[in-house]
Amino acid sequence: MNNQNVEQVKNVAVIGAGIMGEGIAQGFAQAGIHVSVFDNNHEALTRCKQNIANNIDAFIDYQLVKESKDTITARIEYYLVSNLAQDLANVDYVIEVLPEILPLKRKLFQQIDNLPDSIIFATNTSSMTVSSIGQEMKSAHRLIGLHYFNPAHIIPAVEIHTGNATSTNTIDLTQALMTKIGKKPVLVRKEIPGFIINRLTGAMEREIDYLLEQGVVSPEDLDTAVKASYGFRLACLGPMEAEDMIGLDTAARASANIFPTLSNALVPSEQLIEKVNKGETGIKSGTGWYHYPDDQKAQQVANNNQRLLRQLQLFQQQN
Repeated sequence: MNNQNVEQVKNVAVIGAGIMGEGIAQGFAQAGIHVSVFDNNHEALTRCKQNIANNIDAFIDYQLVKESKDTITARIEYYLVSNLAQDLANVDYVIEVLPEILPLKRKLFQQIDNLPDSIIFATNTSSMTVSSIGQEMKSAHRLIGLHYFNPAHIIPAVEIHTGNATSTNTIDLTQALMTKIGKKPVLVRKEIPGFIINRLTGAMEREIDYLLEQGVVSPEDLDTAVKASYGFRLACLGPMEAEDMIGLDTAARASANIFPTLSNALVPSEQLIEKVNKGETGIKSGTGWYHYPDDQKAQQVANNNQRLLRQLQLFQQQN
């Protein structure tokens, strides 16, 4: 049984060099921990390395790190996958960041199941349960879920979720590790699809679909309304804090009036599905609810990250 403590975690492996993988790797490197990034695509590794360098520059600009870029990037190494069981033999903590395909994740953990028991395994799944991913593992006691949020190098929260077999030591070590690297770990106390935040986001998304489809509001006004009210408040007051401020009696009366009128749709709206079927998937395709010319896509992502970095500055000052 694993009995590692957080101070013994010196080397972390991130399997998957995509957008989430690069953000996760950056966070560990900025916290002084050596990171090995693995992928089976050389171009993905090259892009990951460049994106991390650019993102560290932004952190330095916003005075969110004190070390130099060279010092931080020196802690990250990049490898093409050869034999994972050998590649990972000397790491202390492994984070899988593969696509949300259950057989793919299961296959990975079966490949590394015989690694030394001191190594903790984490999956960055955003929707699957840990038990479903690790059901064929012999060492499922050391498998845990780490749900980061995009962009992973900026958003402080990480949901920690467990499987039926996850050991107490695995949970305790993972919570301590996330705290050590500056994240805000949130423990999901029961296995449930979507965990906490994606369930809350899903509830809002369902009502957003309904309001747009019914012509109640435009996408532009909806964004303005949320950013200037609900979102503005949530940036510094959690929903429970806000409800205490408003008054539970007021919240109960408002809920009683509104709940019967809310959408109870079981599938995404036709409007949303039509956009997806047309290839209008957001910034990456050039069109979503808004239009993004090819020569402005990268700048739009940078602008979004700059907003979030300013928010991170305030968050760190207040927490």
